[in-house]
Amino acid sequence: MDNEQLKENISNKNQWTRIIYMVLFAIILYLSMMVVWLVVFVQLLFALFTGKPNHDIADFAADLSQYVYRVVAFLTYTSEQRPFPFNDWKGNAFSTEVKSQQDDIN
Repeated sequence: MDNEQLKENISNKNQWTRIIYMVLFAIILYLSMMVVWLVVFVQLLFALFTGKPNHDIADFAADLSQYVYRVVAFLTYTSEQRPFPFNDWKGNAFSTEVKSQQDDIN
């Protein structure tokens, strides 16, 4: 790489815009992981007290995990598509199946 190419890369407005978005999404990822741990804790409580996880929380957790995946994909340059709020919250979400502890034993 020569100096001219380096100057061009450093002065590229698109690169600096992406860096700003990456910092923003790194902060969002940090906050999202706190929410993930909260969901883990709440599901643990549901499993302890009711014997099974809460289906609605599991659906939210599936959406949240897909969102975290999209943020990580953007941060690692795997995807150029910016996650929510710049695109839909729900992308191509995978389906979740909540199993009871009894299903795991059998």
